[in-house]
Amino acid sequence: MDAPNSVSSNEPLIALIKSSLSGNGAPSFGQLVLYTSFGVVKGRPGFAFIQALLNHTEASSEFEIPPEVIELSDVTVEHDSNHLATASFERLYVRMDDVQGFAILGAAG
Repeated sequence: MDAPNSVSSNEPLIALIKSSLSGNGAPSFGQLVLYTSFGVVKGRPGFAFIQALLNHTEASSEFEIPPEVIELSDVTVEHDSNHLATASFERLYVRMDDVQGFAILGAAG
């Protein structure tokens, strides 16, 4: 019974992302910042994640994102541990229950 609570605790994040999307699915902000259990994650919401938010069924089912996961593109992670100061990824998937806070940076450009 923990799953519904963890999903509902991220409703503000999902609502923020949904409300920032234009008609074609492009976010109105530059980057999404997630404060997670392993560090600070900066990136843009991924295509498959946005398609799922918009309920578009054209997206290939092989790239279907589970509702408890957020897909980010062009990601930088500032790790909390000293042995991995910063890492960059083309695409990163973060469990929503790892997100402890969030912010948005800049306008899309």
